[in-house]
Amino acid sequence: MTEPIPLVPAHRKPCTVAIFDLDNCLLDARAMGTLFESAFVAIRKANQGTLSPEVLEEAIGECWYTAFDLVAERFGFSAAMRDAGWQEFCRMEMRPPLSGYADIGQLPGLPVRKYLVTSGFRRLQQSKIDALGIAPWFERVVIDAIDEPGPHGKGRIFADILAQEGCAPRQVLVVGDNPLSELGAGRALGMVTVQTVRPGVSPWDGADHQVMGLEGVARLLSAAPAPQ
Repeated sequence: MTEPIPLVPAHRKPCTVAIFDLDNCLLDARAMGTLFESAFVAIRKANQGTLSPEVLEEAIGECWYTAFDLVAERFGFSAAMRDAGWQEFCRMEMRPPLSGYADIGQLPGLPVRKYLVTSGFRRLQQSKIDALGIAPWFERVVIDAIDEPGPHGKGRIFADILAQEGCAPRQVLVVGDNPLSELGAGRALGMVTVQTVRPGVSPWDGADHQVMGLEGVARLLSAAPAPQ
């Protein structure tokens, strides 16, 4: 990774807020082990030739990195495939113990107001947050629950946070891995996008910054100008 550059020019205010994603940003989704397997089995059974075996396995692999509704849309799941996976994911719950990435303990010390915004199934996402015990580290935790009535999408949540904080978009860091979700939403709003390029995450050139983990986020913040 390249050396961090200042997040904003010296005459502008520094970043004061950071919005974090959960999966593959603070938590390795694959740490959940075989939890997703029942959904994968159901999707394979319902496929019935809709997708080739190679494309089907690519789609299943993407479920570790992207919310299921977006995966189903992107890969053209049939209604039967989507419904089969949906029913299984709705029932899932992660039980302790669960550990985040090794650097997750650095999060409380970052000198910004912190928000957690995650997309997925309500029960599953809440159970991960509870198992990690990280909710007290944030001003607010928001689950964009795709199994509840809409509208959905992180962009509207980010806009609400921006209005609540009363700051400019370039004073807000959006930290995550996925250009289809938090990074794309942050960029559309003019926020500073920081991609955490964890193992298995494909680098996205559209991000303002790329870091290996939370230490990189801390370096970016330390490179920003001090408040006047």
